[in-house]
Amino acid sequence: MGNFKSTLKKIPSNPSKKGRSKLKEPEPELEPEPQILVEENKPKYYLSNRGDENLDRQHFNHFFRKHIFGNNFSAPIGRRLAQGECKVLDVGCGPGTWLLDLAHKYKNVKFVGIDIEPTVYPNEIKPGNINFYQADIFDGLPFPDNEFDFVHQEIMALIIKADQWNFVISELIRVTKPGGFIELVEYIAPDDNGPILSKIYQTHYDLCLKRGVDTSLIPHLDNMMMSQNYISQVNKDEKTFIIGPNGGKVGITILEIIISFIMSDIATEDISFQQGIDKEEHKNRFKNLDEELKGTSPKLKLCRFWAQKNDN
Repeated sequence: MGNFKSTLKKIPSNPSKKGRSKLKEPEPELEPEPQILVEENKPKYYLSNRGDENLDRQHFNHFFRKHIFGNNFSAPIGRRLAQGECKVLDVGCGPGTWLLDLAHKYKNVKFVGIDIEPTVYPNEIKPGNINFYQADIFDGLPFPDNEFDFVHQEIMALIIKADQWNFVISELIRVTKPGGFIELVEYIAPDDNGPILSKIYQTHYDLCLKRGVDTSLIPHLDNMMMSQNYISQVNKDEKTFIIGPNGGKVGITILEIIISFIMSDIATEDISFQQGIDKEEHKNRFKNLDEELKGTSPKLKLCRFWAQKNDN
C-alpha cells in the first residue's frame, strides 16, 4: 500500500505533458518517523508505514491479493514481461513487495518503484533490476511521456482525494507507452454487513470524507479511466469473498488484515473520537464482531481495473 502525503504538496493546476523533474534519490535516515498524515483541523490518515507490524501487514496483504487472483496482474502483459526488455512502474510502492515478487521472476525487465517515504522500501539488498525513488504523485510523475510498458498502482484509494483522481490517472496514462497497460487495484467496501461492521465502515467512510477522500468513487474507477484521453476500453477483473469464518480460510485471513488496520493506535484514536466512545470500548467491540460474523456473510470485493493506452 502506498503512502503519498497528499496534504504536503499542491497539485499543479496545469501539469505539463513534457515530462517531469528529476527523480529524487532517497536520503538515508537512522530512524523512520511515524507516517501520520495531518491536515489542519482534519483527522489523521491512519494507514501508517511505521514499524515492523505495519510493514508486515503490507507484505501479507500483497500475497493475499496474489492468492485471490492467482497472479500479480490482470493486464495481458505476461508475454512482454517474459520476453524482457521492457519497463514497469509501481506508483505508491510502499515496501516494494509487488515489485520484488515480479523482479525475481522477470530478471530481464527493468522495474521502478516510487513512494514519498524512502524509509519503507529496500535500497541496499534488492535485485539489480529494481530501482526505488522518492517521488510524490501529486506533483506529477517525474518521468517523460511514454516511458513504461506497464504502470501499476495498488490500494491508494484511502489516500487520493476525490478531486485528485483525474490528475493521478492522467499521469499514469501519460508515462505509459502507446500499446502499454495501466492497472489500478482497490478493495470495494463490503455489503450484507451486520450492525457492528456497518458502523465501523460508516465511521471510516465519514473520516475519509473529512480528508476529502470519497471511497464511494472506487467502484467507478473504470468510468474515470474511460474519461481520459488515449483510453477507449477499460476492463474489470473482480473477485468477491466473504469476511469472517463463513468465508473459510480466505475470510479469516482478510478479517485479520482488516482488524490489524482498524485496531492500530492511530485508527483507534480517530474512530473512537468520531463515534464518541473511549478507546477501550472500540477495542472491546471486536469481541462481539467475531460473534456477529458467525451469523452474517459480508461480501468484500477486490477489483483490478486495467486498460491499454491507444497508439494515438
